[in-house]
Amino acid sequence: VGGPSVSACPHYYRTVDLLHLGEAGDATEAVIDRLARSVSRPARQEVYQTSQRTAMTALPAPAYELVDMRRYFLGSVQFSSGCPFTCEFCDIPALYGRRPRLKSPEQVCLELDAMLGRGLRGAVYFVDDNFIANPAATRCLLRALIDWQQRRGYPIRFTCEATLNLSKMPDVLGMMREACFTAVFCGIETP
Repeated sequence: VGGPSVSACPHYYRTVDLLHLGEAGDATEAVIDRLARSVSRPARQEVYQTSQRTAMTALPAPAYELVDMRRYFLGSVQFSSGCPFTCEFCDIPALYGRRPRLKSPEQVCLELDAMLGRGLRGAVYFVDDNFIANPAATRCLLRALIDWQQRRGYPIRFTCEATLNLSKMPDVLGMMREACFTAVFCGIETP
């Protein structure tokens, strides 16, 4: 198993055979190689820790062709990983780094096209821990999303998470409105 919970608290998973700590990267390849060699249970727990993260631009798109998106209430897409802020309640910078790594706007739009092509209707949630962590990149993505929506007749709504710093970025708020963002979740403990 892997993911944020496992990465933050591996000691809770003592009975699990293989742990993947951190994001996709060199540990991911090691886990895949290990499972390709053998799927038998190891004598003791094996822990794989990512030290080299895979660039977001190098990640393959999700296999939407295997999914009937009409059965989903909500689609999801990730633009960035990591956050530059040091909110005392948050473990994201420790887990994923303080310098956000990004997908390209083109990658995001291709993923949206794939979801739409598989029947998604309604909304897409940007799962980034802080959608505005890199304001310049966010503006670039928003321009692409506005164009994407206009060319397709605004088929979906977007939602995301952001810090209250968003309130100091009226241009970004305006672009989000134009791109059809209908909800922004702001943590109550945002600095």
